[in-house]
Amino acid sequence: MLTINRILFKKISTLSYLVVLYACIIVLRLFYFQIIEHEKFELSGKKNFLRMKVIPAQRGNILDCNGIALATNQPITKLIWKGSGNIHLSNEQEKALNKIYSILQKEPVSKGLIQRAEKYSLDVTIAQRISQEELSQIAEQCSDIENIHFTTSFHRFYPYNKVASHLLGYLGDLSESAQGKMGLEKICQETLQGDPAILMQSTNSFGSLLDSQELKQGNAGEDIVTSIDLDIQLMLEKTLEQEEAGSCIIFEPKTGYIKALVSKPNFDPSIFSEKLDDEQWQELQKNKVFLNRAFNATYPPASIFKLVTISAALEEKIISQDSRFFCAGYTNFKGRDYHCNNHTGHGYVSTEDSLALSCNIPFFEIAKKIHIDTLADYAFKFGLGNKTNIPFSEQTGLIPTNKWKLKNKGERWWTGENLSACIGQSFLLVTPIQIACMIGAIFHGNLIKPRILIHQPIEKTPITIQPQTRQFLQLCMRSASRFGTAKRTNKIGNLIIFAKTGTAQTKTRKTSEVPQEAKNKDDKEHAWFVSYFYTENSEPLVMVMLLEHVGKSIYTAKVAVKFLIQYNEWIEKKTITQGNGPF
Repeated sequence: MLTINRILFKKISTLSYLVVLYACIIVLRLFYFQIIEHEKFELSGKKNFLRMKVIPAQRGNILDCNGIALATNQPITKLIWKGSGNIHLSNEQEKALNKIYSILQKEPVSKGLIQRAEKYSLDVTIAQRISQEELSQIAEQCSDIENIHFTTSFHRFYPYNKVASHLLGYLGDLSESAQGKMGLEKICQETLQGDPAILMQSTNSFGSLLDSQELKQGNAGEDIVTSIDLDIQLMLEKTLEQEEAGSCIIFEPKTGYIKALVSKPNFDPSIFSEKLDDEQWQELQKNKVFLNRAFNATYPPASIFKLVTISAALEEKIISQDSRFFCAGYTNFKGRDYHCNNHTGHGYVSTEDSLALSCNIPFFEIAKKIHIDTLADYAFKFGLGNKTNIPFSEQTGLIPTNKWKLKNKGERWWTGENLSACIGQSFLLVTPIQIACMIGAIFHGNLIKPRILIHQPIEKTPITIQPQTRQFLQLCMRSASRFGTAKRTNKIGNLIIFAKTGTAQTKTRKTSEVPQEAKNKDDKEHAWFVSYFYTENSEPLVMVMLLEHVGKSIYTAKVAVKFLIQYNEWIEKKTITQGNGPF
């Protein structure tokens, strides 16, 4: 009996110890939760009913030079069903949903999803965007249903669709908090986006809003004013609406302002308002619609480069302004014939005629006497081979030198290659914006940094070319407009036009000798048209147009004339209006 009592006592003692041990563990655990981890769990508790909500700031507008909105914000109304915790939809709710679907002419959200939202007090978006007419009808016919709510926000809106798309750029998506992915939307992201507001909201266990406090006040993004003139931009867009690929810049050489720019193919920034599928994205990439060909594509400068060659030859006294040459249609060098653009020959031509008529023979003669590094040095003086430092992505281009060829091709530069380089072929590559700056420098003596924002300061660098050489280049471009390769521009209203054309070979010499009508489109040459023009009542402008795979420059000249005619009519109307009062 004593032994049994001892065993029972031992078991009770052990059990008591365990109870005490477990009690201590529970007390210690409670102490840990209540005292040591107090702040953590207090915060978790608050999170059950407190929410921080970020309200994105309204994005700033992108304006043209006259204050017209090129990119702005559009109110978008969203239709939301707010669940109220009922197990089933009532007859009134069912009828209201049927009315809504009838007004919207579709069933954007299944009734099963609405039923679930109603049961668990959830919010469901019925329609992302509804029109003002749909909003009015729903509000009128469903006014007695408390579950129906409307929220309005502002989304990015491009009122002119594809116009100036490569300058404006686009947002990653068109929500209020979207980030700029290209163009001015990206470059000026910090200025445009503003500061978001922060709200602290308290809700009950059903998720209903009880209170809202503003912790941080938001500020709308700032507007930016660009140098783009919408009237000129629309003229240019209309001129190039049928063209497949290329670019055109309208540039103010005194200030550096870009007044209009078109790059084809272009795109509508609004396409990002909804998620693109892979097929749509691949199609956009295939067509290279996001490539700004004015800044970020390079082309052989062709006969436009002859302005550089003549400058080098005059400055180095290889020829004079009064030199004369005989063009028989070709010249021979080291057993190879190099042809003029006129295979029957121009006969005797002056230095001025050689540029106006784009005769190759004088340039072949210069090529035999000039070193490639000397030619490159003058190209660099005109800004070729260097970035213009416009805030957009841009290419440097290529001005070959003897050192460059040794490094990249493993051999020295041969004199025969000069004959191609002097007429703008060979390895030469430039961007349209570089050519625009070069033309401006010929007339004003300064390389000016292109500007797209009004507030940017003017930055210019004098070019070390003698004034008489620049004046001679101006004379040659005027002659090209009067009787040369750009003679289509000779008489367009009151416009005074200086011009130069160029046809850039894109394939091998063998392919280039195939007649134009027999070539595939991709084998056809690119064509340039550049001009400096003004009237007595307007500031001078530079136009640089490059169209891809169109063949001879005569085609680009025809397209350019369409714009110049429109521009002349616009200036005349503007002048008459200003004469009678404010324009």
